[in-house]
Formats: sequence, C-alpha cells, structure tokens
Amino acid sequence: MLQNINTAIDTFQGVKSQFVKTYVKNEEFKKPLDQFIAAQTSFAKNVAKANVDFWTTLGMSAFAFDAKKAFAKQ
Repeated sequence: MLQNINTAIDTFQGVKSQFVKTYVKNEEFKKPLDQFIAAQTSFAKNVAKANVDFWTTLGMSAFAFDAKKAFAKQ
C-alpha cells in the first residue's frame, strides 16, 4: 500500500520537476524550486507513512480485540 502511495507522490513531484526543468531557464530560480519540490516530496512521503502506520496499527488492534473478554461480567 505504501509503495503505491509513494509511486503516486513520485509521479506528481516528477511532473513538477520536469516542468521546472523545461520552463525555468534561470539557474538562480531553478535551484530553490528543485529544493522546494524535494522538500515537498519528503514531507508527503513522511505524512503517508505516518498515516499508513496509524491505520495499520488501528486495524490490527481492532482485529485482536476480544469483545467477550472486554465486556465479560466479573
């Protein structure tokens, strides 16, 4: 799942990088834009990983939950 999300992120960010490479001719502008795109990529991948980790943990907890044990009269 995370691999598919990372592939999508790389695809969208690759389009941005290609746009900068194609249309921005001034190196003074190109370098910070490339750095910004790289920072966006890193941020998006970190958010995606945290999200997948959260939902995986939640799902595994729900799967392992024993309702009979939790709500048994004592």
